[in-house]
Amino acid sequence: MTFLFKHYSFFVLWHPEVILLVIILAVVYFQLVGPMRARFGQDTSSVSLAQKIYFISALIVFYVAMGTPVKLIADRYLFAGHMVQYALLSMVLPPLLLSGIPQWMVQSLWKTRFWYKVLRITTNPPFAIITFNVLFSIIEWPPILDASLRYDWLYVLESYAMLFAAIFLWWPVMNPVLQNRGRKFNLVRKPRTLPELRMMSRGYQLLYIFFNFDLMMPALVYIIDTARPFYVFYVHAPRIFGLSALADQQLGDLLMGASMTIAYILAFLATYTKYDETHWYD
Repeated sequence: MTFLFKHYSFFVLWHPEVILLVIILAVVYFQLVGPMRARFGQDTSSVSLAQKIYFISALIVFYVAMGTPVKLIADRYLFAGHMVQYALLSMVLPPLLLSGIPQWMVQSLWKTRFWYKVLRITTNPPFAIITFNVLFSIIEWPPILDASLRYDWLYVLESYAMLFAAIFLWWPVMNPVLQNRGRKFNLVRKPRTLPELRMMSRGYQLLYIFFNFDLMMPALVYIIDTARPFYVFYVHAPRIFGLSALADQQLGDLLMGASMTIAYILAFLATYTKYDETHWYD
């Protein structure tokens, strides 16, 4: 770390523009759940302290991934840094974010034609799980990752794409909107009500988590099952923390695999043990 602080300026290390973005998002959130809450209608309950903490925690995780030396390490030095960054964006931030957004705020999106069409597609479980895992595999393919690391704007674009894909991936599990029960993949319209995504039963949610875990494994096995490093950019990057290129690649893969395992196990247990009125396999 001392090496980074000696060779880079405050702006490169801590990204004030990301700090500004986080502050803006926090201000907008507290305005929406506070003084502007009445504009969402009469069925708007107050936001709990826990939800506010979840949302602020999501913003902190976002800043750590995109605005601290973690991003610099991922951009220029270590594959392990890249994997830490992506683990934060895909396995930590989305559950916190969705837990912090009140149901009535998400439901209000269904009132607009644009967001109705977007959410109808992106939150559909088969679309969400396929999109996330295909995108992850493409980004981690050595020629693609090597190319994106040479152009900061492209790497940032890929990171945000990964973040949004992860949010939609976690949506069917987190259920951020009060949803109708019934068939798991359909959208319905009822007179004088908002169109809402029908919620998957707990049984389907457990299968969804299990298959997503399986779909991420091929990319992780491909990365770690090698006798030589194959990310050219990281091979030629200056060595820091005493890690060889091969050790760096394997460590990054283990970190991503560990974060994925912990996140999915927690989601599986939370889904399995929750008690509500939903049926297991309807």
